[in-house]
Amino acid sequence: MSHLFQTIGWVITPISYWQGTWEKVGALSSERASLDPKSNRGVRSQTLERALDALQILADGKRRTSQELADELGLHRSIVYRILRTLEDYSLIARASDGKYLLGLGMAALAKSGMGDLEVQVAAVLQELSNVTAATAIFCGPQRDDAVVLASTRPSQRPASVAIRTGTRFPLNGGAPGMAILALRDPREDESDETALARQTGIVHTKGQPFVGLEAVSVPIRMPDGQEASLSLLFPVGDAEATTVARELRTYSARLVLPSEVWQH
Repeated sequence: MSHLFQTIGWVITPISYWQGTWEKVGALSSERASLDPKSNRGVRSQTLERALDALQILADGKRRTSQELADELGLHRSIVYRILRTLEDYSLIARASDGKYLLGLGMAALAKSGMGDLEVQVAAVLQELSNVTAATAIFCGPQRDDAVVLASTRPSQRPASVAIRTGTRFPLNGGAPGMAILALRDPREDESDETALARQTGIVHTKGQPFVGLEAVSVPIRMPDGQEASLSLLFPVGDAEATTVARELRTYSARLVLPSEVWQH
């Protein structure tokens, strides 16, 4: 499981961490946004947001030229080039021999330092859960309006089972894994019935979303540090009983919210 939380792992790092990091290095913007939530809730660093947007675009694994990134960001190439140079200086992106940009190894380093023992905990829970249920288990975190697969495990006794790539993203309201995350938040008038129900029952069940031909059963998870996540099981439609799967999810998700000290003994 050493590949888990590779470059995509940064997505569940709190934005305050990123803002604090960039303000320390002073590399991206001379405009310092106040991080005081009480006095300046609406203040943002535009340059920082543009840099994070660039990283988010590259997170799909597709290499791009500076012009392609500029087109997707809707910015002039000279602005994007300066952002890319700074990101490259910190190894957050790299420039391949063909001149195209991709995420750099510095992303993995940040993810490792930010995740701590969580990667090991999630890997252990997912593998056991997947083996017990003979279904694919995934752990997701939010990024803006998307849910991102941070870890994915298939049952060892069923090598032909469904494989979900880490880094896969889909709308938060587009299936059980994302809806479970939304259930952790305050109700909204436009939210789905599944999300509202999940807030009451702690379980979301969807068919064909977010993956065609698969059922997804998910539980919301509030991590010990307050971050939002979801734990899900995926299986072909009709291949398992949702109530049985939900029971196992509740059991194993409880382990993820235990303090890291418990795991070390």
